Amino acid sequence: MFFYLTLQADIKTRNMHTHHHIIPEFTTTHAFVAALIGLVFIIIMSFVKEPSRQKINAIIIAGAGGVYWSGGLGVWEYIFGAVMLFVAFKALKYYYFIGIGWLMHTGWDIMHHLYGDPIIHFAPLSSAGCAVCDAVLAIWFFFGAPTIWNVFKKQKTITTA
Repeated sequence: MFFYLTLQADIKTRNMHTHHHIIPEFTTTHAFVAALIGLVFIIIMSFVKEPSRQKINAIIIAGAGGVYWSGGLGVWEYIFGAVMLFVAFKALKYYYFIGIGWLMHTGWDIMHHLYGDPIIHFAPLSSAGCAVCDAVLAIWFFFGAPTIWNVFKKQKTITTA
């Protein structure tokens, strides 16, 4: 029994991130590329018609809540995932909940950049880049996720003569 408890304590110690976390430098170029990725996502999503666009993005928010599981912040990863599931459920009906979900994920990305493991383990700046991309998406969703193709359409003007 003593051997088993010692082994369990040793396993728990190894699983804790006791190493010093080095925070890589995040430059303006990195932020620009991350924002560009967000814009590419918006362009692609503009091809999806309503109400499918809202439903697909609500599902994406649900998935975004689980991408960091085992990411170094312990039980908080699962609590965050559960809260994101609730937000995703609300997002099926209200667009601004998708924006709230992306802002929550932005905060979680920053936490991981500073204290935890990056979202992509071989790309140390991936969490910081994801935070920028997520913020761009949140803004778009707070505006109701309008299709960008309306920007390029000619506005019909009614003139009275």
